[in-house]
Amino acid sequence: MRTWLGWLAAVAGIAVVAFLVGRAGSEVELATPTPMQSQGPLIITFGTALDPQSGEAIQLTDRFRAGDTFAYSVHLRAAPGVTKIFVRIMRLETDKTTVVQPPSRQGIAATSSVIAFTVKTTTLLKAWGEGDYQMDMFLAGAVHPFATGRFTLVATPTAS
Repeated sequence: MRTWLGWLAAVAGIAVVAFLVGRAGSEVELATPTPMQSQGPLIITFGTALDPQSGEAIQLTDRFRAGDTFAYSVHLRAAPGVTKIFVRIMRLETDKTTVVQPPSRQGIAATSSVIAFTVKTTTLLKAWGEGDYQMDMFLAGAVHPFATGRFTLVATPTAS
């Protein structure tokens, strides 16, 4: 009986230590293996270039015209540990939302905490046309995006 009580006490002690260590780690927000944040999706930042050092979008804007470079980035709390994500684009209209790009695979660096990409706005205008859009990023198999952001495409190359 004493052996059994000794084992029970040892297990209870380990459980208490694990709980306390886990609480301390959560309070300092140690990195987790997922890019998700408990407060909801991360924000995708849009701009017309990527910073050569950080890799993040600079010259920030959410409105792009023909001839502009379309750049976006999202800064994760930790490197994702995967080499691909999925990006969905939806056209936002007053009375409906239309998926113009179903979740499409995008290769990323598994060890980087920044996901970023550039493309010419003219390419996007040819594919989707002018309008307001939402970009969502997903991990493989996820139902909810881990990052989201909105932008506008304009065909006329005039000042925005």
